[in-house]
Order: sequence, then C-alpha cells, then structure tokens
Amino acid sequence: MIEQWRDLWDRYHAWVGAFITAALVLICYGFALRLPFYYDDLPIMTWLRRHTWLDIWTMSSEGDYFRPLTFTVYKLGRLFPPGTSQGVLHGTNVLLHWVSSLLVMQVVRLSDRDPEEALLASVLFAVFPFMATAVPWVTAMPHLLVTTLTLLAVFSALKAERDQKAGWWYVSLVAMVLAPTAHESGVVSAVIVGGVMALRHGLRGHRGTLPILLGGTLNVGAVFVRGWVPGVREAAFVGLQDWLKNMMIFLQGLVYPVAPVIGRLVRQYGAHDFTLIAAATAGFLGLLVWSLRERRDRRYSAIGLWWWACAVLPAAASLGYGYLYTAPRIHALSAVGLAMLWAGLILGLGRAVWSGWGRRLASVALVGLILTQNIAFLRSQRSLFGLVSGVYEGVLAAAQDKDEAPLGFVNLPRGVGRHETTYPLTHEAVLFVPPYSNIAEFIEVNGTHRPADAVMYSPVLQEPDIAFSFQGKGLTWEEMRQFALDHRTIWLSQWKDGRFQLRHVGTMEGNRGSPPDEHLVRFDDGTGITAASVERIAEDAWSVTIEWAAVGPVDAQIFVHLVDADGNLVAQMDGPALGGMIPPWAWRRGDRIHDVRYVSADGTDPYTVRVGLFNADGRYPARKNGSRCPDDTCSVATLLP
Repeated sequence: MIEQWRDLWDRYHAWVGAFITAALVLICYGFALRLPFYYDDLPIMTWLRRHTWLDIWTMSSEGDYFRPLTFTVYKLGRLFPPGTSQGVLHGTNVLLHWVSSLLVMQVVRLSDRDPEEALLASVLFAVFPFMATAVPWVTAMPHLLVTTLTLLAVFSALKAERDQKAGWWYVSLVAMVLAPTAHESGVVSAVIVGGVMALRHGLRGHRGTLPILLGGTLNVGAVFVRGWVPGVREAAFVGLQDWLKNMMIFLQGLVYPVAPVIGRLVRQYGAHDFTLIAAATAGFLGLLVWSLRERRDRRYSAIGLWWWACAVLPAAASLGYGYLYTAPRIHALSAVGLAMLWAGLILGLGRAVWSGWGRRLASVALVGLILTQNIAFLRSQRSLFGLVSGVYEGVLAAAQDKDEAPLGFVNLPRGVGRHETTYPLTHEAVLFVPPYSNIAEFIEVNGTHRPADAVMYSPVLQEPDIAFSFQGKGLTWEEMRQFALDHRTIWLSQWKDGRFQLRHVGTMEGNRGSPPDEHLVRFDDGTGITAASVERIAEDAWSVTIEWAAVGPVDAQIFVHLVDADGNLVAQMDGPALGGMIPPWAWRRGDRIHDVRYVSADGTDPYTVRVGLFNADGRYPARKNGSRCPDDTCSVATLLP
C-alpha cells in the first residue's frame, strides 16, 4: 500500500503542487483582482494613452525607464474596456506569481531533489512575504516578469541538458534575451543561468555554453542599447555609497523566517537591527554548513546562494538605502534562491537531527511555523489595501454620475501604513495616489473622467491608530466654503470603527439672492430651513438632508436630534454643515446649504428628526407654521420603520 501511494505521489506531485500553490496565491493575493489602478499606475497608464506601440520600444517610458516588454503587456491590458483592464492586469500579476511558483518546483526537481523538497520550495516562494508590494501592484509587474523569465530560462536549460533536446536551449535563450526588456535586473538573467548550469553540470560537458554566452552577451548589449534610447535614465551606482545598509536589507531577505523575531526585539527592547540581522545571518550560514555535512549533493545549496547573490546585485548597486527600505518588491528575483535554500535547510535539518516519524514531524512543524507567519503577514498587508481601496471604490462610484460633477473630496487618504513594522528594515505601507498625481487622474485612468479635487480639512479629522496621509492641501474655513461652492457635490472621508468611510455630505450654492418666503422652519434672525428629507440606506440606518437658506453669518451651532416614539433621545448628529466643514458663522447671504447627515438607531420607531440652533446664550427662537417650537427644537422629518 505504501509503495502504491509513493507511486501515485511521484506521478502526480506536480499537479498537487499546482493546486496547493494556486490556493495559496489566491488566499494571499486574490483581493488584488478587485483593485483599481493606483500609485505609479496612474502616470504610467496616462503615458500609455498618449504613446504608440512603436514609442514603447523606441523611447523611454514614463519615469525615464526603458521596460518595453512590460509596457507592451500594459498596452495589451489597456485594450480591454475600462473597468475590465484593471482586473486583467492585476490578474496578470497574480498569474505570473503562480507560474513562477510552478517553475520553482520544476527547477528543484530538475536539480534531482525529492518531490517533497520541490513542493516545499514552491510553497515558500508562493507566500514569500516581500512579494506583498509586488503582486497587488500593476506597476510592479517588471519584477514579477523578470523573475518568471529567469526561471523559464533556467528551467529550459536544465530540461535541455536532461533530455538532450536543442529546442529547449532556444527557449532558454529567448527568455534570457527578453529578461532585460522587462526590468533592469534582467541583465543578470544569463549570469544566473550560467552559474546554475556550471554548479549543476560543471564548466564543461554540456551543450549550453554557446547559448549561455550568447545570452550573456545580449544581456550586456541591452545595457548599451538603453543608452541609445532617447530619454532613458542613465545607470547610477548610488547604492555603493550605502553598501553596508544595502547589504543588511538583502541579508534580512536571506534570514526572513527569523526577521519578525528581530523586528519584535527591536520594537520592544530597542535592540540594534543591523547587529541582530548580522548575527542571524552568521547563525543561518552555520546551520547551512552543519546540515550539509551528511549530504552528498552540496551544489544545490550553492545554486540557491548563487541565485540570491546575483539577483540582489543590480538593486544593491544602483539604489540607495532609503529606496530599498520602502521597496521590498526588489526581493522578488532573489526570492527564488531563498525559497530553494530554506526548503533544503528545513528538510536537511530534519534528516540530520531526527529519524523516522520524528524527522517528518519536525519538518512539518518548521514548515508550518514559517507558512503561518508569512500568511499572517500577507493578510496583514491585505488589510492595509482594504483600508484604502474601500474608500476609492466609493470615489469611482461617485464619479459614475455625470450630474455629481465637479466632485470635491475632503480628507481622502493618500496612503496608510503601520507605525510598528514586522520586519525591521521594511516599511509597511500602501500609497494610493502619489504626490505627483491627483484624484482627477485617478478617476480618469480608472475609466471615468470627471472634474474632481481633493483637499484636507483638519477640524473634522479623527485620529486613526495607523499612519496615514491625505490628498491635497489644507484649507481655512473661508477657503473650505469656497471649495464647497466650486464643486457640485462634497464627499468626506472619515475614520470610524477601524476603517475609512466615504460619504456624500451635501452641496452648497451661493449668491441666490433673498431667502425664500416659505420655510419649513424659520429662526428669529431670518435663517431658515426650507426642506428636509430622509432616505433609508441600510437596516436601521438613514441619511437625512436638511436644506438651509442663509441670510448671513450666524453666531451659532447646529444640533440635530433623533427621538423615538416615546420621546427619548436616541441619537445626535450635531455640528457644522457638510460633515463639519461649513459652520453657520461662515455662511453668507444667499447661501443655500444642502446638508446631509447620517444616523443609525435602535429603539422604538417611528423616529423624529428635530433641528435647532444654539450658542452660549441658549437656543435660537425657532418657529414652524408661525408657531414657536417647544424648547426651540422643531421636527422636520420622520424616519419610518
């Protein structure tokens, strides 16, 4: 029976691996399929709209980059209708990550490792934590694409050598040549392939010498070609100035399973992160050497180290520490070598220390610990995306109605992040609309072009327990009033119950002349309420719209009370109009304020909405139908069950 199960496993382990990695990728990154274009997607998609297919291959792309293969994929994705192209391109990222996971498994198997080790390496790659900012972001596709192409080149080379079929060498060569057109780091693709083949089969004795040399020559040639393309940013080795810090960034990747422990020590005890990372690296290398004592094939571990070292060189040499700290996606290419190393180390430790079922249980425990830790981190990152993307879904929904334009957004979060990070040398944050873009471009790129603006307004700010930034500049009270007049509808983003909520808070019109003769409620200073209406938006939740007619500034505050059928006060919606942004003392003669407020209640219905004005001297006298309202609070609407 055991032999039969073993035969089935040997025959179908690749299909099992495909299913497991697909499930893990969807669990960790399935949310990305619903994301809009954001961050650097905005200027890049705008650039694509203005340029042709030929431009992609003959001139620099947005940001002075030359990544023609990646931009070709972007251009193809933009052929789909608005609303669909986002999902297509995000889906391409998810697919590339899954394909890379499968190729990792095949590369390990072609290196004569056990199916268990191949599956483990594939799974570790699928949930590698520093992919958190790569897979959900369309503009990070270059990192994923160059990783897939390099894996394909190595897989094809190993396949060609094993099967003695020249056709696979052609596939490997094409993948090596295309890699630098996906991302600058692709220039080391042929170096990785050559090193893997040399470590696996020696410097001689295989047919791949010529294709690898040709691929390397073309990779180097790609560097010079970039220099001839107009407008392409020149290579600058600024990372060499930060070589120690940069080295620590990549050593953190090397010891990533224990990096969260380092992060916790740094946060709680102020331990020096560089020192701890260096110590962890020394321990890792010691464990690696110790676990290899009983293993005959030590070249496999050398392959993982070679892959990691070659993959980190382009970023380490050309990018400063500050950039690497905020861009963990640069670990994407090196993640292949790290997954191979850790898969071998985990199983090697199990074989060296335990035997029989003890070995298996120990390996399962180590694998479970790493996977649980990584998946928890990825889901934590997913929550950051959820905090921001939910607001921007509301932005796009608001932009669908032509009658709502021009749109004004207040306190719209530009990005969110955490004060305490899991990994000591990694910044955990999501930026949705960068400072060099704006909310109008976000709406346009995502398929609906409507005039829109976004500003900050601190008086209605509520402090969340995360780090955040807002769109636009800050406004004074008078500037906020003018902002409200300049836009057809005003939307306010507020932090409530652990998330951002985007709500339409009303509209404002100015210079309407004398106030109307008919009022629902009139106050003694002449200010009046001309109408009020309610709309059920959910069970036990309503929006209440109160229309004010101003005769000038009012030295008062607004109170809006909700009372139940027994006369009990069950909710209050007090404060300035338009979500707190337009106080009565900022009103001017002729202003018409359509003030929208939101309320939920749990009591005895029907509920009654009562409104009034008050200041330090008490409530303003209020009259309805010529009669003074009891306690100067007038009923303006009823909320029915």
